[in-house]
Order: sequence, then C-alpha cells, then structure tokens
Amino acid sequence: MYIILFYDIADRSQKERDNSRAIRKTVEKYLTRVQFSVFEGEMSPSDLKRLKAHLTKVAHKELDSIVIYESTRMNYTDRTVIGVDKNEGIFW
Repeated sequence: MYIILFYDIADRSQKERDNSRAIRKTVEKYLTRVQFSVFEGEMSPSDLKRLKAHLTKVAHKELDSIVIYESTRMNYTDRTVIGVDKNEGIFW
C-alpha cells in the first residue's frame, strides 16, 4: 500500500502532556518524512494497522488531527514538487 500521512498536533500548552515526539517517532518508523508533518511511503497492511493502533493510543482525540490517505499502488498517484523536494534527504 502507498500511504500519505499528515498531522497537525495541538500546542503543548493546550494539553497535559506533549505527545508530538511520540507521534513523530511512531510515524518515522514506517514512513519517510517529506515535510515537517507530512510523510509518505509504501507499507504492508499489517504495518498500517499497527501504525493506526499506536497513533490512536498517543493522539489527543479532541485536539490533534492525523490524516492518512491509502492507495493500493503508488502508480495511481502523480507526485509533483514545486521548489525543494524535501524527500531528497534533508531530514536524514
């Protein structure tokens, strides 16, 4: 499966515990970062299930937003980058 995931995590001042690091580290185990809060990549259905389960545990459901787009194949998508392609190694 080809996955695009992005998130918008509420500021730590709005909640008891800061979960942004836990969310970021979890997603980085499975997908490649292409922007500060945008990730993409191939993963198995079982890995996607594990990722969703863990994110469900660490996300603050009333304040955080995590969006996952799933496609059966990457060749059904067109990827256009205008400017710097941050998938070229800035974050590694």
